[in-house]
Amino acid sequence: MSRDLTTIVCDGFRAAFDREPLGVWSAPGRVSIMGDHTDLQDGVGYACAIPLRSSAAIAPREDGRIRIVTDLSTDEAVTDLRSISSEIPTQDWRAYPLGAVASMLRFARENPPEGTRGDGDETDPGVPFFLGTGLEIFLTTDIPIGAGLASSASICATISTALNDFWGLGMNVEELAEVGRQTEADIVGAPGGLTDHITVHAARSDEDVFFDARGSDVSILAATSSAESGLARVLIDTKESHRNWSAEFATRAGDCARAAEVLGFQTLREVRPAELDAAADKLDEVVFRRARHVVSEIARTLEFTKLMRTGESPEERNHLLAASQTSLREDFEVSTARIDFTVELATYLGAASARMTGTGLGGSVFVMHPVDKVEELRESVLSAYAEQGWEAPLVLSFEPEAGARRDR
Repeated sequence: MSRDLTTIVCDGFRAAFDREPLGVWSAPGRVSIMGDHTDLQDGVGYACAIPLRSSAAIAPREDGRIRIVTDLSTDEAVTDLRSISSEIPTQDWRAYPLGAVASMLRFARENPPEGTRGDGDETDPGVPFFLGTGLEIFLTTDIPIGAGLASSASICATISTALNDFWGLGMNVEELAEVGRQTEADIVGAPGGLTDHITVHAARSDEDVFFDARGSDVSILAATSSAESGLARVLIDTKESHRNWSAEFATRAGDCARAAEVLGFQTLREVRPAELDAAADKLDEVVFRRARHVVSEIARTLEFTKLMRTGESPEERNHLLAASQTSLREDFEVSTARIDFTVELATYLGAASARMTGTGLGGSVFVMHPVDKVEELRESVLSAYAEQGWEAPLVLSFEPEAGARRDR
């Protein structure tokens, strides 16, 4: 299970900066249960947070300098408030925390909090201008990087939640999530929607998060516990890493946007499955399959959410999860041989359902498995991976976790 992150980041902060932090904030990773690759097309997502978290100990500086130290790398992230926007390396771990700071600073300057000084804007000294503060940050995470468990959204949420608190910005969940999305899309170069960012902010213990991108609607639903259902939630990190900034994800997003344009709609959310089938000859075969995944996945996720709300038809829910995995594998082509192997193995061992989670091309598998057979699943997966010569996977049974918060 996870480490005592509060103690780790406080000790790390003291060692790095020789003083006490102002506080400690953290945010979870997440398991995407359904709805992957739909939110850029005004789609829907169903997810929950996991016990693995990112954590940061933070304190302000008076000189405008920013230093971020981590136990994840020997490199530091160093910049200042004046030049931060131009000094963020792309496709690098530093892009996430520095990008989150830059995005929060931009929000604060566009929405100056009460009491902001009026002498900071050189073009008009009377205009309120948020000066910000320098920062010292010690950052860590227990979320495996590249495992499809939203480690990037978690890091962004940890930093943004902390700055929202001690800069006194009063931002809501949707605004904080948008900061994370902007950081990934505009700074890191990993275009994506809001679902992951909403989930890691809005999540609650023992509850799931439904997000409708079309109306930015967030619903919190009670999650059936393993004791009630007899099924444990299990994630398996295949150790097959992916990167959100991969060009393959951008290509697929472009294919979906092109399909909507050819069909005469703003987004694929407006397209019914029958309309898409009728227009198949207007689209390239690959583009059609990408669009078919999004259109069908939106319908599946809406039906799945309805069944989760009512507690009805667990067999139908499992059927929907299986259909989602098939669509991700065959139409969106983001499953891999190792993910397929893991899904098939879990199913053979008696899982009620097994499905990749996240963007794919590596990452993790989410399994609903009989509680009394979880240890058998763990041992069998570890043994099978060893036989294949693969790195030992993380196999974690969990209940839904709380979202971003202050821990100290």
